[in-house]
Amino acid sequence: MKKTTTTKATHRGVEIAVLSDRIGQQIMYSCTNSRSPGVVEEKWFPSQGLAIANERYVIDRLLG
Repeated sequence: MKKTTTTKATHRGVEIAVLSDRIGQQIMYSCTNSRSPGVVEEKWFPSQGLAIANERYVIDRLLG
């Protein structure tokens, strides 16, 4: 079951929320941000750091 973690992050003034879910035997992480109109595709990563780094890349592309 997906749930929001307590991890808080921002990038260029945009809030990032970290989600976690147990996939198989491993806990995986994904992110959403307050500027995206909606989640087109969820990408899951083995660590919160990788998920946040990916979301920062997404935000940079959104803001140009």
